[in-house]
Amino acid sequence: MTLGSETKTDVEVPIINGKHEIPQEENDSGHSSINTPDSSEPDKQVDKFVKITIQPSCGDAFELHLSDNELVQELYQTLLDREATCHRTCFSLYLNGTAVDNYSEVRAIPGFVDGCTLNVVDEPYTIRDARLHLRQVRELLKFGLTEDQHEPPCTNDAQSYLTTINLQPEEKKEPKPSDILPPDHALPGCKERSLAHLLVPQPKELIALKDIAFSPYNPPPGPRKLRGDVLYIDITTVENRIYHVTCCTRGFYVNNSQDGRFDPTVSNSNKTVYQSVIELLQNVSPGFKKVYPQILKRRQEKTLVERLPTSYPVSSWVGNPLKTDGYMSDSLRAIELTEPFRVGFEDHMPGLLRDWNEELQTTFEMTRKSISERVIRDRSYYKIHADYVNAAARGVQSILDGNILAINPGEDKKTHMYIWNNIFFSLGFDVRDHYKELGGDAAAFAATSTDLQGVRAFATLDDPKLNTLGMAIFDYRGYRVTAQSIIPGILEREQEQSVVYGSIDFGKTVVSDEKYHELLEDAAHKLKMLPHTVISEKDGVKEELKLYTSYEAKGIIGNDGRKYVLDLLRSMPPDVHYLDDAEVSEAAKTLGYPRKFPHKLSALRRELIDAFCESRLVTFIQLTAKKIRDLITESKEKNDETLIKQAAEAETELSLLFMAISEDKEFEAKNKVVQDAIKEACAVVHSIYEDRYVMKFNPDCFSSNVKHAPTENLERQRRVVVDAADFLLTQKIPELVQNLKDCVVQPIDGDNLADIMHINGINIRYLGEIGKRLENSVSFARPLVLSDIVARSAKHVIRKINVQITADQLSASTSHILNCLFSVVLDPSPIAANVAKKANKKNGKKRVTSAWSSLTTSALWNSIREDSASYYGYPIEADSLEKFTELHDIQKTALFRRICKVMGVQLVARDYQLDNSTAKKTSIFVEDDIINFFPIIKHHEPFTADAKKMFIRGQQAMSIGASREAYECIGESLNLMTLVYGVMHPDMPQCLRALARLSHVLGETGDALNNQHKAAVMSERLIGLDAGNTIIEYINLAHFAFGALLIPGSLRPLYRARYLMNLVFGEKHPVMAQIDANIGLILFTVQEFDTALKYLQSADAITKTIGEPRKLKTGLISNLIARTHAARGDFRAALVAEKETFAIYSELYGPNHPRVNESSEYLRTLTQQAVTFQKKMLKLDNSTNITELFQAQPPTVTSLFDTLNIINGILIIGVPGLSSLGKQQNGTTEESKTTDVAAQLDNETLD
Repeated sequence: MTLGSETKTDVEVPIINGKHEIPQEENDSGHSSINTPDSSEPDKQVDKFVKITIQPSCGDAFELHLSDNELVQELYQTLLDREATCHRTCFSLYLNGTAVDNYSEVRAIPGFVDGCTLNVVDEPYTIRDARLHLRQVRELLKFGLTEDQHEPPCTNDAQSYLTTINLQPEEKKEPKPSDILPPDHALPGCKERSLAHLLVPQPKELIALKDIAFSPYNPPPGPRKLRGDVLYIDITTVENRIYHVTCCTRGFYVNNSQDGRFDPTVSNSNKTVYQSVIELLQNVSPGFKKVYPQILKRRQEKTLVERLPTSYPVSSWVGNPLKTDGYMSDSLRAIELTEPFRVGFEDHMPGLLRDWNEELQTTFEMTRKSISERVIRDRSYYKIHADYVNAAARGVQSILDGNILAINPGEDKKTHMYIWNNIFFSLGFDVRDHYKELGGDAAAFAATSTDLQGVRAFATLDDPKLNTLGMAIFDYRGYRVTAQSIIPGILEREQEQSVVYGSIDFGKTVVSDEKYHELLEDAAHKLKMLPHTVISEKDGVKEELKLYTSYEAKGIIGNDGRKYVLDLLRSMPPDVHYLDDAEVSEAAKTLGYPRKFPHKLSALRRELIDAFCESRLVTFIQLTAKKIRDLITESKEKNDETLIKQAAEAETELSLLFMAISEDKEFEAKNKVVQDAIKEACAVVHSIYEDRYVMKFNPDCFSSNVKHAPTENLERQRRVVVDAADFLLTQKIPELVQNLKDCVVQPIDGDNLADIMHINGINIRYLGEIGKRLENSVSFARPLVLSDIVARSAKHVIRKINVQITADQLSASTSHILNCLFSVVLDPSPIAANVAKKANKKNGKKRVTSAWSSLTTSALWNSIREDSASYYGYPIEADSLEKFTELHDIQKTALFRRICKVMGVQLVARDYQLDNSTAKKTSIFVEDDIINFFPIIKHHEPFTADAKKMFIRGQQAMSIGASREAYECIGESLNLMTLVYGVMHPDMPQCLRALARLSHVLGETGDALNNQHKAAVMSERLIGLDAGNTIIEYINLAHFAFGALLIPGSLRPLYRARYLMNLVFGEKHPVMAQIDANIGLILFTVQEFDTALKYLQSADAITKTIGEPRKLKTGLISNLIARTHAARGDFRAALVAEKETFAIYSELYGPNHPRVNESSEYLRTLTQQAVTFQKKMLKLDNSTNITELFQAQPPTVTSLFDTLNIINGILIIGVPGLSSLGKQQNGTTEESKTTDVAAQLDNETLD
């Protein structure tokens, strides 16, 4: 198969980003029958797969299989990916002698048919083409270099550790002990927490070229332009020879220029004009000719998942230290990264700047009636949004580096606003006292997050007539910067002239517009916002106006005629628990609510509102149905025909009511009995209206700034909001806490915990409430929750310090702050104080000493305690971090990692010995440890709803055991994601993981391993090398590698996962117990009994320590420990372990279960073996065969693999492919039959 074919295949097969797991979609997101066809595809166009031939301008022709709906531009990318053509960039595609349009679909090309031939024709160079060509040359040569320390810490070039692990064994080679036995840092009980193992090992550098630069003789003078000169380049080869090269319209050639003398004519020694710089270098530099093929080989060894850039910027909190001797010069990089006016698209886009708002709105409004139209629309919108976020990230870093001038430079720095690359940037401070009554800067900071939540909510409505702004939030170096697209004409008008809906003076004056009413009515209904009437007063005249949203939301009609809605910070109802003057439930009062909070913009999450409304609807249906059932029962008991008739009529009308509710339609009951039942149920569930069920929220009902009309029943409206907040406090939080105690959910780090809280509709500010309910438990989640409270409180404190720090003090201040946290700093920083003192004396001016320089350990810890109490409502009693971590068994390295990640700090990966008592009195961190800062990015993340629906259908199929149907649904979901997102996206790892598990239970081991490998690589690159989701992917990968009998390949990911768990959390976690059980079982399989016993005992000890309920897997681990002891000859210990197994099975299943009987039988066998062993030991002589002393039969590999399936949460019947290994080890013949299997992919379902 040709390389081009491989490229297209790699894109189309299921390839595997978990900020994040795919959450369950809203009500209309696929909760239909699994086999229900999609009836909304009247004009679905069937895509065809065709075979074409491409004839490059260099090299042989090759065939390519592709879908006819692909863009011609993708064929260009295919040519740039091929080894033979990747170095040629200036060309066009021709069909039958006619140039092909780049941006058209393949099937739209005139004359295009299956089997046709496209010819590649080299085009004349322009300066734009020349610059793009040099960029491609630089990208190709980068594959031979190690990590580039010049790149910003927030880039699209993430690395993967898994690519350095060889899962496949070398042929005809037995695995060495070093391939099987664990490294020291992966042993149970290891105290080493070095970050050095976290980094990806770098291969040997392949340097093909020293430098390539634009010549100082540029641009070509007029006479030379007229002869075709485009650009002049200076190239320094590895032989230290400098070649002066002319780029002309025909290509590149060596010219006669020398140092100090300009002569761009063709060199007498080399008169050839080459189509690319690569071809030129291969002819003039022997070193380049030797190394370049090795670079290409290294590039081709990487799959698309490993080498393609990520859609959104990613960053790492650790990196290699700066090495001056390895700091290579790169003139092209120097130009690109030191010119702040460059936006990164000049060479690609026509015109000067991109109109982000126009691109975002145009793609958002594209038709979406059929699946093919939705795929094209989603792909276009996602691509432009990703480009927008990347551009905004670059702009934010340039702004805080001081490289971009504010549009209001004369005002205070906190009020500065910026426009760069058609993006509007503002800082998260309270300018002009806009949020003075709501909390000042704290409210301004929070308003951006709640506004983004509103944008996300409105974006899910898919109403093309209602537009929102492109928006992204960046937390960088202590600042919060908001990036927004610009509404056409907004900068040319006053705000009063622009706003046609909402209020610009905090609710005193409100304007409304019928056009917006029509658009907002449906949006408000879907978002459960209650339309309400307010009183607007202007010039002494009062007027009643209807609002469908909060008064804070503003409607603006842009010059492009589009209707925009912005300032959506009050799209969700307020959280009354954090409003001082609000009424709360009695249960909330007993818990200390309402309580003071830094701001008054706290809002409930949309997930909570959906769950609350669903709960109240269920209660309403149950109450009304009970009323009618009681009537039916009464009529039957009395045998009264009149009552029987009334009951039948009521039952019929109630059925119509329930049908109307399910279809989200209004229904007016006419039956008196049904009316009474509805009124009684509405009174219980606190419906907005007395006579019909309506559960909607007035976002302004607790606002003191706006006046409601007398017709509004504020008491009922407020009651519903209070009930929703009470539902959060009395049901959702206790439910989550119990799930954490029972290990039903197992978050690994703070990011996982935040995701789980958000999925359950719980805001992060309730961390303290969860912490209070866990602080006296032995749950694994206790140290995780409490350490996250400390980390987030530290972030709040340090943020206030960082905004006062100048750029030249960032390294010193950050290292000093970290020393104050993790070592003992009794006195202010002497270095900073001396520097400030000398500067003040020299300048003769009064200068305030930096806030960080006077910071000590006790002062910083007290500030953290104060923030924890005020923000999270969690009082920290410990008077130092040291005592706090000891009291709650928190690992310092895990806390250190979390603080660095939430601060956005990148440090040198080394062993900081935070748990070393001797290091506490000295400075652990120095300035050289601080590498850089990176922005933490939040943005609206577009998604493909069709793919999510198919994934949910696949999950439903899995839940009923329809494995093949589930595989098809999830595979289709992954194909849709690939069409929309490309090769990588955060939602893809979950799909690939599910496909891998389904392949595994269906007996397709190779597919399972392939899919899971892609999932793990994608998780590493998109979520993080040490992310919680990445650890889970490693465990699954090891499972499937063991299924393929790749023993070293299964152990290496597990050792990596154990090291990461030790770093990210510590040992006392159920996932660590799972990892140790996996390692112990695999080592037991290869008869490394001593090492296996360490891991199995560790797994058992962890399970008991964290109070995990006894389950099937607990008994299996005890049984494995018993068998390992027996294999080592320690029958007494084996009996003790097996007795525990018997007790667990008896407790779980009762006395007559097969597992109980099996354990009882094994106990008898062990007892007999122990007696026999003792007798033989007493008669031991020189003629005794040692192997005869051990009569216990080890379990088959098939049974061990069944055990591994249960430990990892997979129930599988029949394991094909393992019988051969079982025969080799046990000398037995077992039939392995492939049976129809049902997959239960949830740990708790198994137990």
